Amino acid sequence: MFLTASNMAHYLLARGTIPPAVVVDGDFMVVEAGRRNRNYKIIRRDGSGLFVKQIKEIEPMAISTMQREAACYRMAQKSGYEALAGLMPSFVDHDTARHCLTISLLPGGENLTEFHARKKTFPAEVGKLLGAALGSYHQTLRGKNLQAEDLSSFPRMAPWILSFHQNSMQAGNTLSGGVQQLGALIRQYPDLQQNLARLAQGWRYDSIIHGDMKWDNCVVYPSPNGEMALRIIDWELVDYGDASWDIGAVLQAYLTSWIYSMPLYHDLNPTSFVDKAVYPLEGMYPSIHAFWRSYVQTAGIDKSQAYAYLLRCIEYGAARMVQTAFESLYYAPTMSNHAATLLQVSQNILRNPRQAASALYGFGGELQS
Repeated sequence: MFLTASNMAHYLLARGTIPPAVVVDGDFMVVEAGRRNRNYKIIRRDGSGLFVKQIKEIEPMAISTMQREAACYRMAQKSGYEALAGLMPSFVDHDTARHCLTISLLPGGENLTEFHARKKTFPAEVGKLLGAALGSYHQTLRGKNLQAEDLSSFPRMAPWILSFHQNSMQAGNTLSGGVQQLGALIRQYPDLQQNLARLAQGWRYDSIIHGDMKWDNCVVYPSPNGEMALRIIDWELVDYGDASWDIGAVLQAYLTSWIYSMPLYHDLNPTSFVDKAVYPLEGMYPSIHAFWRSYVQTAGIDKSQAYAYLLRCIEYGAARMVQTAFESLYYAPTMSNHAATLLQVSQNILRNPRQAASALYGFGGELQS
């Protein structure tokens, strides 16, 4: 049975997820929130509720990622995984027959894409929250702290984008025109291919990672004491892998927001539009630096090793930026100026990550000492 707004109440009642009184009293509203899955928000009058996710099509990859996410939620309920549980909404139910996952709805929550657009700023408070959240669970879920049975649910694979330049031609016409052009452009830059291959070879297996960190998957909401709280959603790509990937993904998300706020509609040269960016890069520095300081502290990274690790994260962030370009072109018939700029910035970062740390992220020489 595929879920719809009309059969949702019946489904949740049958699963025992909600009591009949909720439906009888009319304290029940279903809002479709679908993207690549069948997503529904079940909202109650007090702002609480549920979030129900079901795969759109019965196909192996969708089933696999749903099972992986559910395994992560179950793992987070076990002793020793409190840091992970504190990052996620509360687990409610996993229906293996219908490939559905139900979690708690965060009252008053909005993802960071929505939050930044509404605020038109990048507060340091948010960066600090995100750094502490990721640092806490990376520090706790290092390999030495994990049991073999917990790792068995994860494929332990390096991100596919690191080998995209080798595999994109094999996909042929199954990819959009925009993605095919992206692949062709990548193959024109041997140094970019070499750097992606180098990052693939240097991939570590040192922590449980989210695998798909981006603003859309980071939700802020008011906690009961009135302070801002943060949770991370969409754990479909959770894996045992390289913690640098999560951190690099956050760092590149700032640059991506900056690039997409430039009006690159007629001219491919982004330098002429830097001063027209809706989100100036310098305005993001307090949040970027708060994120990094908070992460270093909570992850227990030795200060003498912090700068080298920052450069490593920046490099993996550059690779994640290539993936961001791919995602933006998934349904596009042609390459966009923004995607081309993402690719160019990624290449520049990988050519000189030290310069990127200073010129793009605003990290001064004090980190190198």
